Amino acid sequence: MHKISLMTFAAVAALAAGAARADSTVTLYGLIDVNVTRYMAGSKSGAEDNWAVNDGVVNGLNGSRWGIKTVEDLGGGLKANVVAEAGLNADTGTLGQGGLAFGRQVYVGLSDAKLGEIRVGRQYILEDSVMWQSDPFGNALSLNPGTAVTNKGKSLPFWLNAPRANNIVQYRTPDFSGFSMQFQIAPGEGTADRFHGIGGIYQAGAVYVGASYEWNKPRNGGDDKSNESLTIAANYNFGPVKLLGGVQRNRNLTTTSGNGAFTGTNLTVATDTSFVAHDTDNYTVGFEAPVGNWTFGGNYSNVKYKNDGGSASATLGKAGLGVRYGFSKMTFLYASASMSTGDLKDYIAQERTVQLGLRKAF
Repeated sequence: MHKISLMTFAAVAALAAGAARADSTVTLYGLIDVNVTRYMAGSKSGAEDNWAVNDGVVNGLNGSRWGIKTVEDLGGGLKANVVAEAGLNADTGTLGQGGLAFGRQVYVGLSDAKLGEIRVGRQYILEDSVMWQSDPFGNALSLNPGTAVTNKGKSLPFWLNAPRANNIVQYRTPDFSGFSMQFQIAPGEGTADRFHGIGGIYQAGAVYVGASYEWNKPRNGGDDKSNESLTIAANYNFGPVKLLGGVQRNRNLTTTSGNGAFTGTNLTVATDTSFVAHDTDNYTVGFEAPVGNWTFGGNYSNVKYKNDGGSASATLGKAGLGVRYGFSKMTFLYASASMSTGDLKDYIAQERTVQLGLRKAF
């Protein structure tokens, strides 16, 4: 009798659990992306030409990852959402994003088609998705304007693209005939500056226009802004070819914010002399053309670094060509090449690059 009662209870519990999950979905997903890249250094960079095997997070189609998504229908149009996504370095087998358990993103949220969505946790900042629309393949391959360069041994940002921040509270509006807005704030919690972001996009048919504005406020109070970053992108799909472009304006740059649009440790621009970048003005133009299973793309991106006051400046440009071949919707082979221009081209370790890579999703 005791055994029958336990079995009955287990069966009822299983049925109840199944009913509770009837309106929930759980998705396990991932991808592995690895490329082989040849770097040809500038003559005054202090670096040597070399080959490297890189995870896709370094100029691949995508950074390698695995993740879990779950959506629960709470009724009345309200849904609860969770995303937990971990980055992987497929070239070494280590965790990405400095070894964080879920370094790419992890958040919980509530969404409603009429009211919008709230997300709380580690998330992508807004400029990442805006910049993604300004260049071929979406912040990928050696065409990616968000990839830093190595300037005389130190990492120097090209376009700013963190691309994610901790402790974000985000509100996303519903879609109003193609127009929507996003708002982000992240308290510094005493160890980083407070981060703010606002963005808006219009996307309908063949046209996309988007913009984001992000900044930090001092952790110890005050109204001074730092790492002010305005990014604007637009593209138009003509069918045989898509034209893309964007601009970025960065002011009051600092290495001490700890969270937000720029979290790097170096802003020194080094040629035969050096100065500290306080502002940058950036632009990119490009195209993307699908032909059967092939997609071809090219772009030119440029940055002008300026010190505080503008008495010293230097430029760096990058021209890139890329191609992607789709074996299926999940598997892609890709290749790209880039060449640098401007005042800094001889002083960086990536004056020219060529690469070949493979990306497989599951």
